[in-house]
Amino acid sequence: MKLLKSAGLRQSFFTVAGNLMGTAISAVATILFIRILGPEKYGEFSVGFAIVLMLTRLNDFGLNPAIIKFGSEIKTQKERNFIYSFSLKRKFIISAFLMLIGVLFYKQIAASLNLTEPLIILLSFTVGLSTVYFEHLTYILQSLHLFAKSVLVNGIQAITKLSAAIALFFIGTQNVLPPFFWYITATIVPVLFFKKLLPKWTEIDFSLKNKALQKKMWRLARHASVGLIAAGIIENIDILFVQKYLSSYETGLYGGVSRIALFFAIMAYSLGNVLNARVARYKSAEHLKSYFKKAIGLAVLVILSFAIFIPLAKPVLFFTIGSEFLSGSAILIVLTASSFFALAAIPFIAMFFALDADWYFSLSGILQLLIVLSGNFFFVPEHGLWAAAWTRFATRLFLLLFTILASWLTYRKQYAKKMA
Repeated sequence: MKLLKSAGLRQSFFTVAGNLMGTAISAVATILFIRILGPEKYGEFSVGFAIVLMLTRLNDFGLNPAIIKFGSEIKTQKERNFIYSFSLKRKFIISAFLMLIGVLFYKQIAASLNLTEPLIILLSFTVGLSTVYFEHLTYILQSLHLFAKSVLVNGIQAITKLSAAIALFFIGTQNVLPPFFWYITATIVPVLFFKKLLPKWTEIDFSLKNKALQKKMWRLARHASVGLIAAGIIENIDILFVQKYLSSYETGLYGGVSRIALFFAIMAYSLGNVLNARVARYKSAEHLKSYFKKAIGLAVLVILSFAIFIPLAKPVLFFTIGSEFLSGSAILIVLTASSFFALAAIPFIAMFFALDADWYFSLSGILQLLIVLSGNFFFVPEHGLWAAAWTRFATRLFLLLFTILASWLTYRKQYAKKMA
């Protein structure tokens, strides 16, 4: 089959497989942390981690997609160095602002979420931002198509998490802070080796100027930031609603099964890292038309493969995070289905890195955000965990259908004359 002979597909497969190994290591670390803390304390851990992920998207401000798009397109070393330096400088500025907010208001935020440990919020707003710079490094590597090194970086942070989890498992702790601290700071470890991981010509120089390229980056970042910030909220806001309106035990239960479903969402993230960089180089109608057909085949394969997971939900929970979470098996199936929808949408999202349609990132983000906020706000207080799970399901199904339709219509509009 032509689909199986594709170099891009093979590269995607090995990159996703490599990242899944890193994810599996992180998953073992998470399982150990859950078993150390139990459902109730893991509820507060989940709230902190959800905030870290949302802050990471806010701190990025749409600059990572700009790194992928222009870092993949542009060939000169000086321009690439400008892209990496300009985006990093902006991230430093945003990080400083977020840290200030965290230091000043962490107690108030913790009180509004009914947390018993306010320092969870302080850590999220400070050392939790190390994830921003871990992602910056991985996006640079992906824009250079150094996917093997990107997988290595993911592996280093995963092994760091697992090492901390094993140590705490044997030492024992009744406090949620040590597991949370080591989990969120593990991402900074591979960043310490950035000079060895990047090509020798790569240089971070904040004095570099390129007004034309800077304008292009901001134009994409403005739209992408809306989509990415919305995505960060969409993926994590349900945890905060559950914590606010339900008990810490229910938050821990939901957070635990969400971490299992997140394994498949990370597959989507890994696949997107490869496809976005590759598809950004496609400029002809023929290339994009051929790619769209492959995307349909891949999406169908992903959705059909979800059926394999359904009978495995209970055994997966029992042998991973433990029997205390078995009551969440049905919720796990719903959340996993939503992750498979997100995975199926990734090949079509990648098309927008080649098409002139930056509006997609902001519009899709806003529409999804409206769905997830409305669903959680109106239904979680009355219907509990089921409302949170089905809201995420509806949001991801919408993303898949909207992205397929938007990518095809945009492609036909931009390449109508060439196709005639």
